[in-house]
Amino acid sequence: MGFFNKLFSGHHGGGRGHHGGHYRDSDHNRGYGNGSNTQQPTNLIACASCGCANQPGARFCQQCGTSMVATQCTKCSTVLAPSARFCGSCGQARG
Repeated sequence: MGFFNKLFSGHHGGGRGHHGGHYRDSDHNRGYGNGSNTQQPTNLIACASCGCANQPGARFCQQCGTSMVATQCTKCSTVLAPSARFCGSCGQARG
């Protein structure tokens, strides 16, 4: 094949297009995944300590082991966040 034929016939030569004739035209329109075969995690809960995403209902963080269960203040019964060290209502230290 001459220089000009190679130059004008595409970068794989032979005039078969840029895939060298191995792909169908429909392959150009096909994506790399439309999400139908992959499951997207939903309703994940972030750990208050490290930020790792955990499944709903998890009692402990899968990354750092911090408790994911809310507790009540021993003095005023206010619900405390899992990462709280003191009650936000009365200031009582977490027991």
